[in-house]
Amino acid sequence: MLRPEKEKVVSQLRDRLDQAKSLFLADFTGLDVGEMTELRKNFRENKVEFKVAKNSLIRLAIEKTDFEGVSEHLEGPTGLVFGYDELTVPAKILYDFQSKTEKPRIKVFWMEGKLFGEEELKRLALLPSREDLFGQILASLNSPMTNLVGILQGVLRNFIGLIDALRESKSKAG
Repeated sequence: MLRPEKEKVVSQLRDRLDQAKSLFLADFTGLDVGEMTELRKNFRENKVEFKVAKNSLIRLAIEKTDFEGVSEHLEGPTGLVFGYDELTVPAKILYDFQSKTEKPRIKVFWMEGKLFGEEELKRLALLPSREDLFGQILASLNSPMTNLVGILQGVLRNFIGLIDALRESKSKAG
């Protein structure tokens, strides 16, 4: 690769790093073309980006960024997985894929300024998404209100039943 091409790759990687909320370094050795195609499709569908570059170029792109701690894990074949929106999405995709194929091997991943190893991938992948958490919170907030409405409706039904019974008893008496 000529120097201008290398500079372009470094610049593109740095742009992706600037936008990324999470970064996963993975060794994709052993994946066949079909598996790789399936994994890339899953990434695309979930707005996660996957790139392969030379470790030396990745090191240059990472210099003077929040991701600098990742550099020491750049050995052997390395694929970069960039997560832009939901922090758990790349982890879920990688974990689900690993469950089926036992590949790729996660070298390390970075999020929220911290590095994590492959053993934390499962914990992150099993966390509910942000949308699911909001749904759970709203359901728990909504539950007491729903119960209150049910109680008030019951009181109202009983009151109407009492008035109907009084009206009936007066009509029979009079």
